[in-house]
Amino acid sequence: MHSHYLFLALDLARERAAEADRYRLARLAQSGEPARVGLIRRTVARAAVAIARAADERALHGELAVR
Repeated sequence: MHSHYLFLALDLARERAAEADRYRLARLAQSGEPARVGLIRRTVARAAVAIARAADERALHGELAVR
């Protein structure tokens, strides 16, 4: 019985994701230009990854060793 509910939940989630995609695509089609928020988020995320990688490299080389 639980597997039946699982499949119902998965089907409902798929339908909601498809509906959200339709709304998102409709908004993009109406605006005519892509959202700048995505570009800003991507830039911030890349900067955060670069900082984290640099900190990891320094930690590997002992510069940030815990005393």
